[in-house]
Amino acid sequence: MKTLLLVYVHGFKGGATTFADFPGHMEFQLKKLYKASDTAVKIATIVYPPYETKGNLEDSVRTFVTFLETAVIDYEVANGTHSPVVSPSVGVILVAHSMGGLVVSDATIEILARDANYVFPKVIGLLCFDSPFLGLHASVFAQDVLGRGAAKFKELQSASSAVPLTAAASYLFAKKSKEQPKREGEKVEEKKTNWGKIAGLAAAGIATTAAAAAGTAWYLKSQNVDLNWAQEHLVFVGAIFKKPAVLRERLWTLFQSRQRVQMIDYFTVIQPKEDSSNNSQQAGDVDPAQVAKGLGKLVSGEGDGKRTFCNIPKEVPYSEFYVPAENPQAQGEIEAHITMFEMGKNPKYRPMLMNCVERVSGWASGFLSSQ
Repeated sequence: MKTLLLVYVHGFKGGATTFADFPGHMEFQLKKLYKASDTAVKIATIVYPPYETKGNLEDSVRTFVTFLETAVIDYEVANGTHSPVVSPSVGVILVAHSMGGLVVSDATIEILARDANYVFPKVIGLLCFDSPFLGLHASVFAQDVLGRGAAKFKELQSASSAVPLTAAASYLFAKKSKEQPKREGEKVEEKKTNWGKIAGLAAAGIATTAAAAAGTAWYLKSQNVDLNWAQEHLVFVGAIFKKPAVLRERLWTLFQSRQRVQMIDYFTVIQPKEDSSNNSQQAGDVDPAQVAKGLGKLVSGEGDGKRTFCNIPKEVPYSEFYVPAENPQAQGEIEAHITMFEMGKNPKYRPMLMNCVERVSGWASGFLSSQ
């Protein structure tokens, strides 16, 4: 008997509820699929517990690798496997949302680098959802600015002359001191993620560059934000604000390893509004396209008219990792991003689910048929 283990990893500030009922639906459909076949396989699911989304991404990766190794060894022991490394009985599918995709991809790269012939834990594939491997799309920040109003945007444009690049990024990071832990070590009750502010925190990730550091410090101080608290989180999110060439290295490594591990990234797509006049009027006649173009320099890539949460590459082989996941109901990129796994808010949920089932079964076929 072999075990197909699906491990779910949430993203920045995510938690146990990130994937909603998706893990259960995946497990049900896979069990149904393999029950109808001659393949003897056990389907198991683990949702990675909330981790500290602050500090270096590398630290989160190491923590996850240790967690994964321990979990897989437990299953291998339960299966009575004689040689888990040479002949593993547990095949792993890593399922990740948002920044969780960076965690699982870097973890996989670390595992692959250990041995040229064997992979342990036996990671078969990475099923990612809206993971910003190449950064966030400029439209995310443009819509955020428009939602806050043109007056504030113009104020920031004026401030940006004194603080290059930083005003818009800092402005999007509108986290007040009352929303922070009052003292170090204080346990804060987990609440439903406020992605309007989370996106702002991500935008401020550019503050990790020397050019913007001083201005961002000025802004955060003016907003009574604890700089030490902010820096820990900005370092983690700053992983997606590196140069495009650096961000592509991760995908290139995975592309070169495609004979050993598969990966795909489902990215949310929402339809551009046919009439943007209402938005422009509400925002003081600020053109969304112009805002996106202006903010595009703060992120990797430029706005291309498509409304997506992540930057999507056009060139191969990078584009081969990406599969569109439309949400005709979502009103904005952030809404589409956080409702990917909610049937009531994502009309395309079931087609996405069934596509994932088909993809996972295809990836696992070689492992399940091997001796």
